[in-house]
Amino acid sequence: MGKLWRRAKQDEVAAHGLQQVDLDTLRLEKPAVIFLTGFFTYDDTPQHIRAAFKGINELTNATEQGRQADTYVWSHAGLKEIFNLAAYEAFPAKRASENGYDLSRGVIMPLVAKDFKMDADGNVTGTPLPPDEARRNLRNVTFFAYSAGTITAQECFNASVRMMKQVGYSDKDARDVLHEVALVSVGVMSRPGAEKNRFTTLYLEATNDRIVSMKNRMWTPLRAVFDWFAKKLKIKTLSPHSAIITGPVKKKDRETRMQDGKPVQKEIKGMLPKWFPFKSNHELPRYVTEDEDVSPFARIVQFSLGNAVARDRLLPPLDLLPPPAGTPQAEADAYRAKIATAVIKPN
Repeated sequence: MGKLWRRAKQDEVAAHGLQQVDLDTLRLEKPAVIFLTGFFTYDDTPQHIRAAFKGINELTNATEQGRQADTYVWSHAGLKEIFNLAAYEAFPAKRASENGYDLSRGVIMPLVAKDFKMDADGNVTGTPLPPDEARRNLRNVTFFAYSAGTITAQECFNASVRMMKQVGYSDKDARDVLHEVALVSVGVMSRPGAEKNRFTTLYLEATNDRIVSMKNRMWTPLRAVFDWFAKKLKIKTLSPHSAIITGPVKKKDRETRMQDGKPVQKEIKGMLPKWFPFKSNHELPRYVTEDEDVSPFARIVQFSLGNAVARDRLLPPLDLLPPPAGTPQAEADAYRAKIATAVIKPN
């Protein structure tokens, strides 16, 4: 079973500076960004969980809006969870593992149902909140998902719909309310084509990400072939509540980041050994970098998370993309031009 973590406060005694969140008592009452990590961030690897906190805090602090959010990190139980991933891939419309239910009962259900409870046998009770109140509550929830975490996010959606119906929501009302949750999904291992009207979602897939391409060859082989030869950033609306952003990343081993107002070079550690004949291009920095020379996705994640945290209404997915207030004018103009060029107009 996976776990949800927060950084321990100064007056708390906690191993490694991490505090496991009690999902039975959690209630998000202010904006929060929850990092659903990749497959190798395990419950018993505190060094990886701390690194995940460092990464998500850097992303949210990149904009004034993002600094308003609390941050949490989800970790995985271990290698056995690979079976959950395979099961979801086969049955994306309904599949939800124990992780999906745990994440939902802690993060989603207390915001949509009064007196929500789940007993040891998985039976749930509660009373649906008025839809407008539930929608306002869910605007506090922003998921940032990477790799295997993209499947955890989708399992959370499936589990939420099921439990909301059990406490009295209709299927339509449950899905309508859940649109209010924002999800930025990178290195996508879930199936965007089968997930079009769920959370308000931006999917980011590098067309030369070998891990993502292997998944796409199985489920969307024609798209995988065309994507592999793509040369430019493309942004395509999949539904009123989802959009996919694709483009090739570069194989560079270093990126330029601003630190204390100065540019510094940082290594991009590969997932595969250096002696391997090719790169995976699945590394998280290739999706969240600020460096345009490394990735066409530069700044998209930072800006989207900032806009998601600041939202006060249901936004179309493309409305998560603009540069937030406070972005230097020259940077904002260049970024807007990049996005405008990449958007594919609907027929």
